[in-house]
Amino acid sequence: MKRSLAIDNHTAFQWSVLRTVAAGTVLGLCHTVMAPSSSYVGQVVMLSGTWSWLYGATSLALLGAAAVPATDKKKALSLAGIALLGAVVTSLGAHHGAVVPTMIAWSLLLTVQLLQGGLSRGQALATAISGMLLSLGAQLLPEAMENQGVLLHQPLWISNAVAGGCVGLLVGASTVTRHLILRHEPIDAELRGLLPSPSANDELSTLIQQAFSTYQETAESLDEHPGARVAAEQLVKKIGRFGKRWQDIESQAQKSDRSKLDERKKDLQARIQAASDDSVRSEYSRALTAIDEQLAYLDEIAKGRERAVARLHHQVATLERLRLAAVRHRSVGAAKLSEDLKTVVEDLNQAGQELDTASEVLSELSH
Repeated sequence: MKRSLAIDNHTAFQWSVLRTVAAGTVLGLCHTVMAPSSSYVGQVVMLSGTWSWLYGATSLALLGAAAVPATDKKKALSLAGIALLGAVVTSLGAHHGAVVPTMIAWSLLLTVQLLQGGLSRGQALATAISGMLLSLGAQLLPEAMENQGVLLHQPLWISNAVAGGCVGLLVGASTVTRHLILRHEPIDAELRGLLPSPSANDELSTLIQQAFSTYQETAESLDEHPGARVAAEQLVKKIGRFGKRWQDIESQAQKSDRSKLDERKKDLQARIQAASDDSVRSEYSRALTAIDEQLAYLDEIAKGRERAVARLHHQVATLERLRLAAVRHRSVGAAKLSEDLKTVVEDLNQAGQELDTASEVLSELSH
């Protein structure tokens, strides 16, 4: 089963970026008030005196709250503490002229804010790296824009607002790692090969497609239960192979037209009745027996197909039961879920064994 990185909530990430851009724009306007003689939003240590600590606290409060909103008391206290430390760090940096250490400290404080919330170990590591790098880049960006003369001839408040928005954009981009998840790709090459044609609309194809769709939805909810996911994967593959074999049998059976066989049977019966020669009547009777056997075979195939359809309905329902058991994971304890899954996995394995037996019978019949 393949794994791939994916954003679990695109809307949340996009809103995070929009908020940080807006916060950066407000920060740029604040910079215009705090340092009207400065041409652009600059590094926090460039502001001397009273404004340095206020700018440090404001920048971290605005960008930090925009990137990770303080939705509860704990986050609010953490943000307030980070802003307070930012005020101290930037004030000391401005006083001693320590540009690089202050930039690093400011980026580190913002990264701490980005790490708030229930992140997995991988998300936390990726966020720490991206947060530090892009926070440092955000502090260097306005100076790079100024050196290139971007918006240099625009009113100061416009230049600072645009530069601040670009700073916010970089900070917002760093939050993408908060939404990255390692997603399992449930449909591998073997499963794709077993999928029915999109144009097929018979009941077998519909059931196979339903099994694949149910499995795909289920696999996304079973990252913490690999045993159940593997059992579901094995069952859906068996469903696909079993259904494909039955479709091959049907396609072969359809080459014999039942209506034409019925017509030939009636014709042979009439010929037998009309024949006066015993040898001629005997040959017609043998032909009639062969036709009757063909019709009997078609009847057996039709009954076998009905049993196959009923069996697939049961297997698909078992997969759907697993999907609902996974959904319950959000409302019941992990221990309770494990008990439920144990029973469902046993049913999945039993269903797979039944399909194995049925497939063996089909193999014997086809040879």
